[in-house]
Amino acid sequence: MSAPAPAADQSAPLSPSEERTWTWMAHLSGLFAFVGPLVVWLVQKDKSPVVSREAKEALNFQITVAAITLAVFIAGTILSIAVIGLFVLMIAPLVPLYGVVFAIVAAVKSNQTGTFRYPLTVRLVK
Repeated sequence: MSAPAPAADQSAPLSPSEERTWTWMAHLSGLFAFVGPLVVWLVQKDKSPVVSREAKEALNFQITVAAITLAVFIAGTILSIAVIGLFVLMIAPLVPLYGVVFAIVAAVKSNQTGTFRYPLTVRLVK
């Protein structure tokens, strides 16, 4: 009988090609809220400092977008007593759209340069 093949080392560092793939996946997975970047960060943080940094950046951005979206909807709902709340609620879908556009831009830029820094982001995860 032959011996089973050894399992791949799960703690082995990533190659530059794999790092590039995981960084764009971290940014692009932000299209599905903050869960995608969180999973990428938790799975790959010990294998590559580059992937860890980019996944944290994407995670922080998606958390910021989710918090701002929630705040805008709450403010719009409260202010809907006055007419201005209706305008706030009408522009509220632009916040998630901003998140989608920047997730795509970040995926492209990080694939080209290896890094991307989101504007207007609260960096909660260090």
